[in-house]
Amino acid sequence: MIWLLCAVVFSAGLSFWLDHYGARVLATVLNAEGKTTFGKRNEIDQNPRLLSAASHVAVGEELKTTRYGKVWLCLVPGIFVEVGEQTDLRLDELRLAKWGNVMAHAMRSRLAVLDLSKGIVRASVSNLGPGQYDLKIKTAVGLVMAGRGSLFTLQMDGATARITCVQGEVSWKSAHGNSTELIPAGYFYAFSSGDETSRRFSPASADAQAQSEVVAALEFASFLDDRASNVRDGQAPVRDR
Repeated sequence: MIWLLCAVVFSAGLSFWLDHYGARVLATVLNAEGKTTFGKRNEIDQNPRLLSAASHVAVGEELKTTRYGKVWLCLVPGIFVEVGEQTDLRLDELRLAKWGNVMAHAMRSRLAVLDLSKGIVRASVSNLGPGQYDLKIKTAVGLVMAGRGSLFTLQMDGATARITCVQGEVSWKSAHGNSTELIPAGYFYAFSSGDETSRRFSPASADAQAQSEVVAALEFASFLDDRASNVRDGQAPVRDR
């Protein structure tokens, strides 16, 4: 009886956890070009695995792309990223929460948290279906936060972060400040750690690099449209082990 009671309590607790905090899932590789290695932090330098279109990436694993290396990922259904060349990126959280046992329109929330050490990431967050979308990308100098319907590029170069918002809007919070900067579509924001005077917030049309980032982000969105039958909001997630 005691073991049965423990099993019932554990099952109820697990159900409560999954309903409120969601289940961990694996990121799915949509496409890969060039050479990319991945693995846990303590193994990626000594025993790296080569990433391919058949791979799945788990929370806690890092991706390292080489020159000419590029990867397209579905982090969770509806949240996608393109990892550019010579980029170091870690997956810190990938989680889905459902409305109980509902089968249709079941997603209550989708969460992806990444850590970008260097390089460039382009991200697209769907605007399909109900529920909440949350994408957060941490850097050494601050945090980018994006919700449904957003398309943007984040580049880390040394201690400088550049965010170019193409669709929707994204928010930037400095690692050393309490204020949050809202970046609307068509604008870019550049921030250098330790130098408040280095901040730039301007229309993307006024900056040549930002214009190139807009074009690259739109090409990423076009890639997702071409694969729409496989990567739409309803794509079945792969549970983490």
